[in-house]
Amino acid sequence: MRVASALLCVVCACDEGRTVYVKRSAAFLGLEGDVGSERTLADGTRVVVVDDLPSKGVTAGDGAAVKFVEAKPPTPGWTGGPLSPSAVHVAHPGAPKPPEPEVFEPRKDHGGGRIEYRAMMPEHVLANLIESLRQREFKPFYEQMLADEARAAYDSAGGLDAFSSWAETNREALLAFLNRMGNSWAGAEVIPQQISRMKIRYSLDKRQIPGIRFTSIDITMEHGGCRLAMVR
Repeated sequence: MRVASALLCVVCACDEGRTVYVKRSAAFLGLEGDVGSERTLADGTRVVVVDDLPSKGVTAGDGAAVKFVEAKPPTPGWTGGPLSPSAVHVAHPGAPKPPEPEVFEPRKDHGGGRIEYRAMMPEHVLANLIESLRQREFKPFYEQMLADEARAAYDSAGGLDAFSSWAETNREALLAFLNRMGNSWAGAEVIPQQISRMKIRYSLDKRQIPGIRFTSIDITMEHGGCRLAMVR
């Protein structure tokens, strides 16, 4: 059955109600029928199927003026229910992500031979001293990790050269002591002792560790971190 792409109809307003003249081939409007056939819709509108619509300016048989309207397929409407602000997605610019927390690195290699030593806890001092001995990084440790009293003592005795000489001469014995202390840091072998308000001494029980030359390390809190004061 042929269906017109756009339908023409004539609407006539009269006293008795509303009359619509529809050309044949209006199947998708549900108004298909023989020419001359009529039906009355639920709202009282009288629908008359005609072969040709009346010309403009003519009147319907009952004397009422008619006007032409173009009937088109209905536009699909919103079927998702009543709209509300919460039902409409509004794109918002993404909120900036908080910066990632900094991962503390006791030793940081900036390249070009520039080594940075930092210590926020006593065990960082221990780890940095071990690394400086292993890598023979005596200069950055001397400049960055010595407590003020230790630095002043070495400055009066020859400065960096004096510290480097001490570290190199005692390197093996220091590493043996520091590694043993690091492995037992949280155990009963390491004994902490408060020397002053800002200084703590960590000692190994020499009775249980024969052959260890060094037995204690003093660490102070100053300049916003921990520094090495002395190794005994």
